[in-house]
Amino acid sequence: MTSETVGRIGRHEGGTWLVLGRDISESVQIDGEPQVRAAMVLDMVTGLVRGLAAAPTEMDAIAQAVEMGLTKPAGGLPPERPDEVLCAPELEAQIGQILPSLISRDHLPPVRAIEPPAESEDIFDSFLGHLSGREQPDEPPPDPSDWALLYRSALDFYRAAPWTRWDDGVVLALETSSHETEGGWAAVVLGSSGIQRGLLLCPGGHMPAGLDDQKVGHPVPMPPGTLSLMLDPPSELPSDVRDKAVRYGWPPEAELVPGAFRLHPEGRGDLGEADAQLLAVALAAVTAHDSRGPIAVGSARQATKGQIVLGNGRTAKFSIALKPAAPAPDVPQFRLHQAGSDLVPRGTPVVLGHLRWPSVAELRAAARIRRPFPPGAPGPAGTEVPLLAILARPDKGESIAAKVAQLDPFGVTAVRTDAGQQVFVLVGSNGAQLLMGVPADNPGMSDFRRRMRATKGLHVVMVADEATSRGEGTVYGLFECHQPLPKEPPQSDRRKSGKPQKRRK
Repeated sequence: MTSETVGRIGRHEGGTWLVLGRDISESVQIDGEPQVRAAMVLDMVTGLVRGLAAAPTEMDAIAQAVEMGLTKPAGGLPPERPDEVLCAPELEAQIGQILPSLISRDHLPPVRAIEPPAESEDIFDSFLGHLSGREQPDEPPPDPSDWALLYRSALDFYRAAPWTRWDDGVVLALETSSHETEGGWAAVVLGSSGIQRGLLLCPGGHMPAGLDDQKVGHPVPMPPGTLSLMLDPPSELPSDVRDKAVRYGWPPEAELVPGAFRLHPEGRGDLGEADAQLLAVALAAVTAHDSRGPIAVGSARQATKGQIVLGNGRTAKFSIALKPAAPAPDVPQFRLHQAGSDLVPRGTPVVLGHLRWPSVAELRAAARIRRPFPPGAPGPAGTEVPLLAILARPDKGESIAAKVAQLDPFGVTAVRTDAGQQVFVLVGSNGAQLLMGVPADNPGMSDFRRRMRATKGLHVVMVADEATSRGEGTVYGLFECHQPLPKEPPQSDRRKSGKPQKRRK
């Protein structure tokens, strides 16, 4: 315990001790023992740990920790007996039985049951983290106000479920006034793949290479200072991590519980004060950016700005946006993408249609993910807006929309094949996807081209339930696209009539 922690929990006059006990069977094993109990004795005058012990039973652990505090205290404290012993109500009876065996009855201190201060429980958490092999921070530990803010921000993030709208490959650029670093911070919302939900935060403004295609059992080394908040079933978390979340307001009935860690090349470690504050800012920023609709793709100018009051009372400002693409080289280059065919699951209807402009405005408000028309696109034209709709199953709609957002689509183009087919391809800055094929003489093709000419290339790609055609269902994604039309030949180059021109002799 540091002197800063002592000041927070308050000093007690005289020799006041606080005894804590826990079941640590999930974290520590003793050969031949099905259960392991731990006990800790804190000196409330100095704020230092006097005694620590682990044993098969609670009575043994408490007795060993108290005896250590009396005879060979940790933390450089001199041996002495307490004037008063504090403990949680459930330990009062055991301590009342143990003390007479260690202290003469003429000097037995009174035992008083209290609700242990949050700081003392956090110290016990650090002890268990050390026993579990988690690296401990060099900086001061988070105080209760830092933990409360972190778990409050995490709960907002959990309830918003941004992983249903953001693909794992989308990198967000975060800047904050409270924790500046060269290059800023890179944040990725995890969960669209259905494997691990949470938030990853890396210093330097970029994610490590290989993160997108890492294989199970071959983790990608994270840069120093990387922070993570992962949401896992309670049974998959260490007991101290699970209990801390509940202690700071996490709903006990929640299906997932957060675990916050600093990632190291050798594994993971517990958070320091600055780590907890930064992670709280990042969670709040991502949740605020997601609440905009979100603007899942687009330029970095579409930033979300805000502020959050930290546990120490300071205000941290933040700005978060889609990480801009790397600057283009000075020399012209062709960008080639091999068109994929895995965007739309087999059996999913893909249809051509059209919308009226008022209907486009209504769908904007209803869409879970929305990308507006790109800067420089022409204004609304025509009366029928070309539409390509992916009518997804409810359990697939969110993931398909997130993948379309990751493509950053320019729009839909039709490619004629040698087999007399027109293949619709969704093309974006980050890839291309085959959507469907129709006969070249399909009447829908001529209607689609006519509407594209009338709107000057403006069109809409929508991912939605089939019920949206009846004014019901969910619009998972609405992507407003502009595909510039090929220039028509000059009027002078066109034939005046269908008759062949005469040659001069």
